[in-house]
Amino acid sequence: MKSPRGLGIWLLLVLLLTSCTASAVEQTATVEQSIAETSIAELRATSTVARARMQTTLDYVGSRVTEAAEAQDFLRYNLINLGTESAWLSTAIWQLGEVGEQATATALPAASDTDAEPAATPPPAVIVTPPTATTIGPRLENMLMASGVDSRDCAIDNNPRFMPASSHIYVVAQAYNVAAGATISSTWRRQGSEVAHFSFQPRNNINGDCIWFFIDQSDAEFTVGVWSVEIAFDGVLAAAPLAFQIVSG
Repeated sequence: MKSPRGLGIWLLLVLLLTSCTASAVEQTATVEQSIAETSIAELRATSTVARARMQTTLDYVGSRVTEAAEAQDFLRYNLINLGTESAWLSTAIWQLGEVGEQATATALPAASDTDAEPAATPPPAVIVTPPTATTIGPRLENMLMASGVDSRDCAIDNNPRFMPASSHIYVVAQAYNVAAGATISSTWRRQGSEVAHFSFQPRNNINGDCIWFFIDQSDAEFTVGVWSVEIAFDGVLAAAPLAFQIVSG
């Protein structure tokens, strides 16, 4: 039979061993938890950077798409202003697109394939002549955008680009065969949406004199993009819409 003293020493050793084992387990769990938390933090950081890069890319692509659309609108407006009718322009663009698709679809035979059929003859180039505009009655000439007018009411410059901080934006033209009392109006648009409209009736006949309209910050906020303005005599367009741009820098 063991003595009480020996039994006590044995119990003390068992308790010490149990305590050491529990402490080692707790330390191991603590280290593993710390490693897991570090990994989670790294994953979150990496995910945040990836999302930020993706968002930056999307923002850049979006801005480039917007710039391309605005450049296309600006070019279209100027082609129309040079005398190209919008209906003809749309038809010509469609026809050119058809030619491009047909040319891309035409396959050339391999150099070593002697039995291959001859390549299809490319379609003829599309040549479309813009219709000649005819003007009867009141008309406008030398319509342009400017930053101001002189003492003769004519433009002091020819400026199709303005800044968001510009104070005024003018459209100026020479008017012919306009009778006194006729209604001369201007309609200003941004991306096709009307933002301002003005009109007046001259007291005397106009034949070769300059006329002008302008907008300022109180009429419409000068936001970056493609704008246009059109002038009408008694509700009938006197010329094709004239495009201009507001640029950021």
